[in-house]
Parts: sequence; structure tokens; C-alpha cells
Amino acid sequence: MNKTIGLLALLLAVQLLLALGLSRTGPDLTASTERAPLLAFDREAVDHILLEGPDDASITLRRVDDAWTLAELDGFPADTTKVDQLLARLAELQGGVPAATSAAAHDRFRVAEDDFERRIRLFAAKESLATLYLGSSPGMGQIHARAGDSDVIQVVKLAAFDIPVKADDWIDRLMLRVPRQRIAAIEFDGLRIERATGAAEAEKKDQPAPHWQAAGLAEGERLDQQAADSFAERLSELSIGAVLGREAKAEYGLSDPLLTLSVTPAGGEPVSYRIGKSADGQRFTLQASSRPEYFRVPSYTAEQLLEAASRDALISTAAAEETADEAAAAPATTEAGEPPTTDSAAGN
Repeated sequence: MNKTIGLLALLLAVQLLLALGLSRTGPDLTASTERAPLLAFDREAVDHILLEGPDDASITLRRVDDAWTLAELDGFPADTTKVDQLLARLAELQGGVPAATSAAAHDRFRVAEDDFERRIRLFAAKESLATLYLGSSPGMGQIHARAGDSDVIQVVKLAAFDIPVKADDWIDRLMLRVPRQRIAAIEFDGLRIERATGAAEAEKKDQPAPHWQAAGLAEGERLDQQAADSFAERLSELSIGAVLGREAKAEYGLSDPLLTLSVTPAGGEPVSYRIGKSADGQRFTLQASSRPEYFRVPSYTAEQLLEAASRDALISTAAAEETADEAAAAPATTEAGEPPTTDSAAGN
């Protein structure tokens, strides 16, 4: 019995010594497993990005001053925030345990130079800063990746659809918008709606909706303040879905536009807009005097704007208001057309 107890005590002592040794070497073990960035590049130095996909799909993003543009669309503005987010994500990419480490595995994981789901190349002038290949996906939100100067294939948290290779997926969709607070005047169909003096200051202080005034009203007509504010809101939410190029086409329906209007921003020059509809009624096209391109706009965007830009929606008449007031004040009637009896009458 004493011999057994002694043996167990010896084993316990050995375990304690091992635990103490591991605790002292813990920091070194942790340091050895730290993951390094998959790509090493200076984000501030990148001035153009080449994104490539299957079937020779590719786009080039170029930085001009502090903004990004699309080479395929003659320098049309790109969504700078989206491009900056892409660069930040690439800089932060870290791989885990390698899936493969040999050049022979490039084809199997679709990260070869001639077979990939995405190839991302970063440049500073003509100097290549980094290249990343993205291939097959082992699971949701994951993809096999390889740096261009390495044979190591790792799994990273990314997806191919996060990096589209269609130019329209990178355009600045909001570039034609005028913030509501900056809309000074709107003109269409012989009507001019202007922001009243002091309305902008009131809106900044979260006071009631700004007051609008109108010119071009007939006698007895009044501008509906809520409808005017809704109209300005629709203009401030204007977004584009695609860039159609600079060539006018009959299919755009702009020879006989559904709507023509002009917006004057505070301290700026008026910008005219035209919206046309295709013959099949399925597509809307927008043209703005501030740009040489023609734009596809989502149907819901065009339809909401067309509905808001209606004299019937914006203008009311004194007679119509009186009729509405009378209807609201009139007592309800029964199915037989007689006014309902009161409780007191019913009780007599």
C-alpha cells in the first residue's frame, strides 16, 4: 500500500512540474501561432485595382485625387466608400491552417494563374503591390485563397460575390442626389416650388417640416405642404441602377419623356432631369443635364417620383378643401339615408 501511495505521489509531482513548465512557455507557444496578414501592401499607395473573374470578366478601378473611378465607364465615379472597404478587408485578411502548400494544388483549389474565381491585383502606378487569387469555397462565407507570391493555399473569411466584376456593381449610385436640406427650388409643368426663408434652419433644429411656397398657382389653388415635402424627399432619395453609356437611343423613351423637371440646389446652378419609359413599359431611363451619360433607374424609384411630381398630388383648391371639411363634419347616415338616432331620442 505504501509503495502504491508513493508511486501516485511521484506521478502527481511530475504532472505539476509539466504544468509549471507549460505555463512558463505559454507566451512563446502563443506567439508562434500568431497569424500574419495574407497580403502585405501599403493601402495609401494603391492607385488602381484590377478585378478579374471567369470568362474574361474584369474591371479597373482608378483613384483620381481622393476619389475612385471606373475605367470601363469612361471614368464614371465609383463608390469610394465601397472601394476603401475592399482595401481594408484585403489588408486585414488572415489565413488559418494551410489547405495545401504545393504548386500542384493550385488547379484543384482553383487558385491557378489561368483558373480562378477571382484575381485581385493592386498597383501603385505601374508597380505591382500585391496579387490575390480566390478559388473554390469550402463553406458559407469562406473561400480558398492564395497570395500571388506564394504557393500556400489558405481558407479566408470572404466570398466571391463580395468582389463583383461588373462595373455597375461599383458605381456611385447616389451621385445625382441633392440632399433635401439643399434643395432650394423645384420646377416642373409650369409650377415653381421654393423653400421658404428660414425653412432650412428650422429643419436643422428638427422643427416641423419645412415650409414651401409656390409660384404659378391659379386663383383658389394652394400648395399642399406635406406633399411638397414628400416630393423633395423623393428627389433626395434618387438613385441609379446602371450606367447605359453616352449614346441616346429611341428605346429610352426620352423623346417624349414622362417627366421633365429642374432642381436648383442652394448656392448652385439648376440641374434638369428627364425620365422616359421603354415601349414595353418595363424600364425607366434618366438623363441629367449635369452628366453626359444615360442611366437606368429602378422601377420603384421612378414610379414614386412620378407619383410625387403630380399637380393633383401637390395642389389643392379652396373648394375641394371646403368639401372635405364639410364631409368630415357631416353626421354619419344609416343605410336608408336617415341620420342615426341619438340615445336620448331612442329612450323617448
